[in-house]
Amino acid sequence: MNEVFDSEHINVEYKKDDNIVLVVLKGTVKRDDFRTPMMHAADMVMRHSCKAMAVDFQDEIELGENDITWSKKILLSNLKKSGLETIVFIDSLDNEIARKCSDFCNDRFRTIVCKDYEEGKMQLDQSSDPSAEIKDTIDPEISKMTREEALDYMELSHDADIKEIDDRFWQMSKKYRGKDDPESVRMDEEISTVYDIASGRRDRRIEAEKNYESGPKYFGRSKKQWSDIIHYGWKTWLLAAIIIVSSIIIIVGIATNTKSDCSVILFGHMDFDNTFIYDALVAEGITRPYVSSADLVVPNDEDIDQVEYGTEIFNAQFYTNPDVLISDERSYYYYFTVFKDLSPLYDRILDGLTEEAKAGIKPVYMSQREAVEYQNELYTLNNALDAEINDPELFPDDKIMIGVEITDPAIAGKLGVDCLWPSRETKLLLGQCTNSKNDDQTVLVIVSIINAAFS
Repeated sequence: MNEVFDSEHINVEYKKDDNIVLVVLKGTVKRDDFRTPMMHAADMVMRHSCKAMAVDFQDEIELGENDITWSKKILLSNLKKSGLETIVFIDSLDNEIARKCSDFCNDRFRTIVCKDYEEGKMQLDQSSDPSAEIKDTIDPEISKMTREEALDYMELSHDADIKEIDDRFWQMSKKYRGKDDPESVRMDEEISTVYDIASGRRDRRIEAEKNYESGPKYFGRSKKQWSDIIHYGWKTWLLAAIIIVSSIIIIVGIATNTKSDCSVILFGHMDFDNTFIYDALVAEGITRPYVSSADLVVPNDEDIDQVEYGTEIFNAQFYTNPDVLISDERSYYYYFTVFKDLSPLYDRILDGLTEEAKAGIKPVYMSQREAVEYQNELYTLNNALDAEINDPELFPDDKIMIGVEITDPAIAGKLGVDCLWPSRETKLLLGQCTNSKNDDQTVLVIVSIINAAFS
């Protein structure tokens, strides 16, 4: 049975007999409606070691600039790393999109434009495959390398992480990428083969194929295939999560029959008990504070996976229009856009703090350029489904104050926060939320929390 992922806009199918991934575009798509199925296609290419992918335009389509940028920087890179060599563009409508896509991709892949799938297969079979000749000239020992040998080839240590391996791969291959002389093509193929081994993709692919063949099947599909079906139906689960969280917020509001006087949201990878902060705010005359948290896991090298629905819960909490956001030291770098510039309020905050509290905090500054670098990393982790990948150099490097940081882990812990990062102590940033409309309330809340922590 062929593996299939079907959505309203795009159908992706692995043609087992042909070892080709076929993508059928049914109409104009954008953002997650385009990116989710295409990343699923890239995943199929990698898992089945496909050398060819076919894209069938069954309707006139148009891609936005953000999706084009995402395709160039994320999708094509993933397809190249997965070992794809040829893309067949099927154009039965005689429009320009197939030719444009072919020109867009031909610096990384061999491209074919044809009228239907069967014609594409015929051209694949009849045309000489340059990679076959290339592979005849590649040292056969390359493909037999162990992971350690591949890392030695790349001049990396045996404990190099995936980011170091990715960076080294692009550094080594950029000299040959896009060139069509035989030596450049051969070296590009050789470096890609070494990367496939060093990154562990080859071994995971072999293991996955063994597990698939030997594992149980349920209604003709493996457990992994059913897992993929559930995973790539993420919009349904996302909507359900938002509805559940929003409903809880609404129910709490109805039960108390009143509106919160202020809202404070904590986010980051942490355990949180809101008792201390809640009591501190009440002691300052804020009788109905809303204090909640969201467990978010940002990109890391500690093998800590994202918390399911953490981001959706954080997004839903913005319905409360928080005045103050509190984040752990590792997380706020990735969420620059949720903070306002705190510098206009900084003097007022200092005026309200005790001397001990003033000595225990420091202002934190970031530029939009720095933020874009972190956001690109976060978007890549999430397959860039909800955001574009930007060039940091296009953004200003002027720093703004995004918050004040409590640097003493013992004081931060007093607020009821326990950082869950194994390699980090608990340090907290307090800042004004971009949704905040009340500067006086923001100053009161930040001053009240910090003074209480240092009292």
